[in-house]
Amino acid sequence: MGRQLETIIDSLGTVTLGTLNASINLTPVTNDTTAILADTAAMDSNLASLTTDVANGIIVTNATAVVTSGTVVVTGGTATADPIRGALTRATLSAGTTMGTLFSSNSTRSYLLVQCTSGTAFVDTDGSAATTTGIQLTSGQGIVWESTFIPTGAVLAITSSGTAQLIGRQG
Repeated sequence: MGRQLETIIDSLGTVTLGTLNASINLTPVTNDTTAILADTAAMDSNLASLTTDVANGIIVTNATAVVTSGTVVVTGGTATADPIRGALTRATLSAGTTMGTLFSSNSTRSYLLVQCTSGTAFVDTDGSAATTTGIQLTSGQGIVWESTFIPTGAVLAITSSGTAQLIGRQG
């Protein structure tokens, strides 16, 4: 009401000399329950529409969203995901100068750990291992793939000479 009164007074113009009398009828504001309920229904409808839009890929800024299926991309923020649980498969390999297989390819792999327990081995996850292109692991070293990228190819190893012992876990 204060802004409306200000607007009315401003529209009367400047009084430079004399007196200006203005009669303003102020009516009390009443609570219109019907209008409030209609506004509430409209807000519920907009919320349902927003929920659908979010599910269909709308960008949400400074908000919390619960996604039960699909893909979530977070830019400049934090995403928390429920952990993946499952049993681990164990494997050992005595690698030599001929390429050996620690794990076959696995399209559903969600975790991979490879550790060299003795010697020096060259490990790869693309179906071939070579001393010139593999990941070199010496005794006591290991590598873990988890989170956003887990290779699904066969895990192979080779040595340049002698043997190396490898252990692995995949899930």
